[in-house]
Amino acid sequence: MPHQTDGLLDARFVLTPEQAQLFAQADAFGRRELAPLAQRMDDEEWWPPDLMAMLGRQGMLGATIGEEYGGAGMSLFEAGLVFQAFARWNHAAALSVLAHDNLCAHNIYVNANDDLRRRFLPKLCSGEWIGCLGLTEPGAGSDALGSMRTRAVRDGNVYRVTGSKLYITNGPVADVCLLYAKTQPDRGSKGITAFAVETKTPGFQVA
Repeated sequence: MPHQTDGLLDARFVLTPEQAQLFAQADAFGRRELAPLAQRMDDEEWWPPDLMAMLGRQGMLGATIGEEYGGAGMSLFEAGLVFQAFARWNHAAALSVLAHDNLCAHNIYVNANDDLRRRFLPKLCSGEWIGCLGLTEPGAGSDALGSMRTRAVRDGNVYRVTGSKLYITNGPVADVCLLYAKTQPDRGSKGITAFAVETKTPGFQVA
């Protein structure tokens, strides 16, 4: 929270006791569990196969997700404290958790209907499933939305998606991809829909 000094609002932030304790717990966890994995992850591009499940067992996933779906019900700021603490000890793991928790699970929690929330969020919060966000594409540059070429065309009760994504954090290990595709190409960046897609869906391939 902002710190008040002599009637002026100080630019610094002071954590509440609860937030400070949360950061300390996440920092200790990162030092104990994540730091020993960091060197091998960097040197070998190795992925610890039990990382997300271990984080889920410790209640370290689903930070902003409601408790009814297995999450911790934190604010975005508090979730950011956890990610910051993790990044002090293992930046690769922290980025992976951020993509899983914020870019995928949080977006589903905020924007999806309850059927999709109940289908995906408990497994994402437990670490049984790993999530990613499919946005960036080959040749899209910095205009990832305006230059998007992936298309989704309705076919009866389903959509058929055609396209490629690139540089997707967690992509090679994800079970769920929150995939962005154009459903109304004539509307530019306003004609994009997000689809929650299981990566075992026929036709989904990781190169």
